[in-house]
Amino acid sequence: MKPPAVIAPHVFEPSPDEDPTDQIDDALPSSDSITWPRWVRGFVSVVLVLHLVAIVSAPWAMQPSSVLAQRVFSFFQPYVALAFLNPGSPFCAPEPGPSHVIRYELQLDDGKLITGQFPDAQAHSPRLLYHRHFMLSETANRLAVDPAQQPALDELSRSFAEHLMTQYSASRATLYLRRHYIQTPEQVAAGMPLDAPELFAERPLGTFDSKVSGRAQVVRPLAQTTTDAGPEGSRHTATQRTATNTQGAIR
Repeated sequence: MKPPAVIAPHVFEPSPDEDPTDQIDDALPSSDSITWPRWVRGFVSVVLVLHLVAIVSAPWAMQPSSVLAQRVFSFFQPYVALAFLNPGSPFCAPEPGPSHVIRYELQLDDGKLITGQFPDAQAHSPRLLYHRHFMLSETANRLAVDPAQQPALDELSRSFAEHLMTQYSASRATLYLRRHYIQTPEQVAAGMPLDAPELFAERPLGTFDSKVSGRAQVVRPLAQTTTDAGPEGSRHTATQRTATNTQGAIR
């Protein structure tokens, strides 16, 4: 049996007067056919620049912000709302602020004391549930730093107490707004841990009793103490630095 014949591959060899790049050039569209008129290019460029400015204007105008930022955002606000471009938060770098949790102490009818906090990374899972509780504590802090919002803070604290007393069948609830400061560069260099007592401060939100009436009632007024500026100079009134309850640091 004869072996199959080996067929030599065909080798393409252009003629001496033929340029192989001509075939590539012929396959591509002509640059003249895709060139936009000058006015179209200018219009598209202006639209893109305005779109980028609109994207930046929303977080730029978050408080605290300048008058210029507020005016720029007010101009772009209809477009930002229509295109859903508002992220709902400012730029986080380079100086993000401290974080907050609500710490609670619940007194049961049998005298037992239940303590806890929200958000709690161990109890609130998945991460989305933790984030939702974190938004509650951050809302309390936004109200706490504005004296004009004290009535709203009182109502929010009352709602927290009512929910906790219903959930645990407690007769009394004491709430605290707990702040976790960010380490300064000097503290990081010194090796300070994230859960160091110096990084925490607390503000009492009040004690609420479910037996006074159908709703939770304040039985101990909010403490009025001196202002604690914290390691970063931020305001946090009626706070108390403490070395206790430092486990479960805010993440």
